[in-house]
Amino acid sequence: MKELAIKELMRSRDEKRILTGKISGIEDEYYKYKNENISCAIIWYEGIKILIPSTHLGIKKINKSIIRGMLGAEIDFVIVEIDITSNIAIASRTEAMELRSQIEIPKLKLNDAVTVRIMAVGVKNIIVELYGKEIVIKAEDLKHTYIVNCKDYYTPGENLKVRIKNIDIEKNIFELSAKEFVENPFKNIRRYITENGEYTGTVIAFPKSNSGIIVQLDNSKVCILTRVPARFNNFPHYMEKVLVKVSEIKENKKLIYGYLIRII
Repeated sequence: MKELAIKELMRSRDEKRILTGKISGIEDEYYKYKNENISCAIIWYEGIKILIPSTHLGIKKINKSIIRGMLGAEIDFVIVEIDITSNIAIASRTEAMELRSQIEIPKLKLNDAVTVRIMAVGVKNIIVELYGKEIVIKAEDLKHTYIVNCKDYYTPGENLKVRIKNIDIEKNIFELSAKEFVENPFKNIRRYITENGEYTGTVIAFPKSNSGIIVQLDNSKVCILTRVPARFNNFPHYMEKVLVKVSEIKENKKLIYGYLIRII
């Protein structure tokens, strides 16, 4: 098995063949080859340690925190050097991304449905790889409902089906959306809530651009932008249970408005 893996690594080095593996660690070992102390992503390939220097990871800002965010992500790479004696190889993700991009990107069209790899997950966005191109997808393009933290739903290494909403290959513009492939709870929302109805929920956020609170309703998957009347001396706390009254439902805009009745 190991001999077969070594042959595959050598073919990758000699023929620029793309291989795939998951990042499972971070080490400072590149100095053994280049007399440099530099952070490397670690991939184990059939018992052989693959070191991908941060300078060859295809990331704009080189530091360990960025690599940590990629732990568990599946990436493409091309072997640059291999030392059979020490059981270590050096690889480049950047080179693999360039090769993949040259082959696949010209085939893409507007509204195409494609599967991308999740590379890193932030609070309000995720980074995915689209055939060698790293694309940021904002939270509002992931689900129809409000997302407090993308890390609650997405993990590096997972695949995600998306649709191409905007593409300009020459200008390197790519906009992706995953919403088309998940349930839209606003479609039949009036089966669960009505205007002037009162419902229990949980405070999940305090929007900066709007006054009030965002409440996740208990009886549906939607959230409500809730005004806090002046009679309340203090805002409810995060994750506190409340009773709210719905004043307006705009299902086409995926917005629901209401006001706080009481803190439970």
